[in-house]
Amino acid sequence: MVNTEAYALEKLTNDIIETHPITYKTISHNVWALCCSGDHDLCIPFPGTEAWVRSIGYQVVDRWRPWYFGDQVAGYAEGYDHNLTFLTIKGAGHAVPEYKPKESLAFYSRWLAGEKF
Repeated sequence: MVNTEAYALEKLTNDIIETHPITYKTISHNVWALCCSGDHDLCIPFPGTEAWVRSIGYQVVDRWRPWYFGDQVAGYAEGYDHNLTFLTIKGAGHAVPEYKPKESLAFYSRWLAGEKF
């Protein structure tokens, strides 16, 4: 009998490791990159995404801080050199725009406009 959890972990770990060269090459050409995670995502919890972003090895240029939608904290953001941003969305699951459509539109619009969070 196959241990599905161990099998999935092995396969996903390899997939994640294999994305590093592609991600690094893309971002190093000064392409804007945004990694976002819902803080209620049980498929890919945000600490895992944060660890992956940090493992790329870029320097933090904008420390971890809240970002707002209206007067409410909507999540947290951290900026890295090479135009890489990591962002969380409070109360969102795996499909962030499905759970938080207004906040999603706000952060995507800000990011595309080059505004800080």
